[in-house]
Amino acid sequence: MLLYQALVVALVMAFGKWINAYGSFAQLMPFISYIILALLLGKSPVQALILGAAVELAFYGVMQIGGVLPQDTAVGGTLGVAFALMLNQKPAVAVALAVPISMLAVVVWNLLKFWFTANVEIFEKYIEERNIGKFNRLWWLQIGVYELAYFLLAFFAILLGTAGIKAFVDSIPRTFLTALTVSAGMLPAVGMGMLLKYVWNISFLPYFIAGFVLAAYLELPIMAVSIFGVVFGLLSFFIDKEIKDAKGSANVSVTARNDQEEDFFNE
Repeated sequence: MLLYQALVVALVMAFGKWINAYGSFAQLMPFISYIILALLLGKSPVQALILGAAVELAFYGVMQIGGVLPQDTAVGGTLGVAFALMLNQKPAVAVALAVPISMLAVVVWNLLKFWFTANVEIFEKYIEERNIGKFNRLWWLQIGVYELAYFLLAFFAILLGTAGIKAFVDSIPRTFLTALTVSAGMLPAVGMGMLLKYVWNISFLPYFIAGFVLAAYLELPIMAVSIFGVVFGLLSFFIDKEIKDAKGSANVSVTARNDQEEDFFNE
């Protein structure tokens, strides 16, 4: 049974890493991976989404700057959710496992990146020689090694680490687990704060206050607050559109008037 679970998690990891390279679709990939993972493990997809949402919120503010990867969220999320599903644990445990795993997994990426970088000169040589065959073979060799590295990482993490993780989770005092649950609830706020640090604009302040009032004082659920956010976003979009259209019409009128005046004086 454990061998099957390790194989399933490894395949899902490899699949997620493959898709992870394809643009904005990768933003949805974790939740697709978690659903597939739950179905193959014989667990509830709903529970997988609950665990995955908690983990992804904890990673909300993580972003790659240039070639620096602070956390491998794909590895941390997949293994954290997998362990929590297999051991029937709460979202707090999934987050507690996912965050340190994601940091350790960066070592694997750094080793792979070192090899990829060393291959750049070889690729350039093949391009100069117009040797497309060798170029393609080296390219697919890189892809194969990349996929195999994460496949083996997930496989042995589940196969060799499940018993240790179970013993670790069972040994956690209930008081500490409660504190862990509270901390896991705070991590999304930390992630949001990290994200706002990069995109903050003073014009966002009214919406920020409105969202706080809706959630803290009116105690509306997340879905209701999200709907209000969509409404505010649409209002801003249409107002900005009308302003731009009005400016465009004004510029056209001024241009036409200037052309008429030039024609008058030329006559």
